[in-house]
Amino acid sequence: MKARLFTFFLIFMWHGLPEEVASQPLNPQGELSTLGPDNIWAQTLTGSHFNEFWTWHFFMDDGMLVTITFSAANFGNLKSPVTGVRVSVVGLEGNTWQLSREYPIEELIQNKETGLFQLREGREVWFKGRLPEQMQVRVETTKDGISYDIHLFLEDIAPGFKLGDGIYRIGSEEIGIFTHIPFARTKGYVEVNGTRKEVSGTAHMDHTFQNQTTTRLMDSGYRFIAQNDRDNWDIVFFFLPAGERHNRTIGHYLNSRNGSPDIFTVHSIENVSTSRLHGKRVARDLQLQLMHPQGAIKSVRLNRTADLERFSMLSELSWVERRVARGFLGGEVLEFRGKARFNLPSEAEIGGFYNFFLVD
Repeated sequence: MKARLFTFFLIFMWHGLPEEVASQPLNPQGELSTLGPDNIWAQTLTGSHFNEFWTWHFFMDDGMLVTITFSAANFGNLKSPVTGVRVSVVGLEGNTWQLSREYPIEELIQNKETGLFQLREGREVWFKGRLPEQMQVRVETTKDGISYDIHLFLEDIAPGFKLGDGIYRIGSEEIGIFTHIPFARTKGYVEVNGTRKEVSGTAHMDHTFQNQTTTRLMDSGYRFIAQNDRDNWDIVFFFLPAGERHNRTIGHYLNSRNGSPDIFTVHSIENVSTSRLHGKRVARDLQLQLMHPQGAIKSVRLNRTADLERFSMLSELSWVERRVARGFLGGEVLEFRGKARFNLPSEAEIGGFYNFFLVD
């Protein structure tokens, strides 16, 4: 039952009620600024509705992809507030593994002295450290007879950033986007179902939060991450609001060249082509309009090149529950991961990884 409740929680966060219509999207004003170590703590946790995500992406040298999302949410009258963790491991011995868990929110531990963010005392589901000096991520649990044991250490961490106050708006609704870890090196181990592998690679972590049910306004979301070293990396992260007739977006393109960070807002999707993926039409080529805080405008392209994972947030439900959920939500949230390429004017094409979600 807990797994099913967590599935409903994720659906609600990413989609919400289908009759909502998006309002004017607005990106933050101001300049790029660094985040402090205390910005990593939960920004919401009060009021009748909130939802918050800390999403960790690990790109291993052997090609394995590990995604770990910690979350906190209050659904109002729908159910009691909860925290959760979701894990995806792609490429361990050629297999893909997916896990979700949830816990009562009153059991969340946020210890600013030790830097510990733990979903429940006695459960090895946590991250710990003080940015940008060091950080580690731990998940050890069992579900449906399958054991998960992941312990990853981060070092050589680049400072985190936000644009202006970090608050993006759709009408009167607000969504915060902090990039806590644009680049870090990682090492440790990943074990699933008794198969353990020592790993090394790079990492990224972003943090989104809303004081209301803002994400019910979203039609789709797009990430692209490319990492060379601590001084050279690229991050595209933006959302297309539901019902947005002119394809205006909220989000940004954050990059670093030789240690000099810069940011553009993603103002709109100018053109898109799709291809069929697991029976669905998914964006293949996106042409985006970027706007610099100082006024410069760029048109860039984001191209999905190889697909590695598909995940349905209704997949854990029975057919009866699935039918009820689809009727309530007006659709199904699908998430895709894989490889992509990013094309900037007057620069060489950049290879990296994508993470898209859409409402079908």
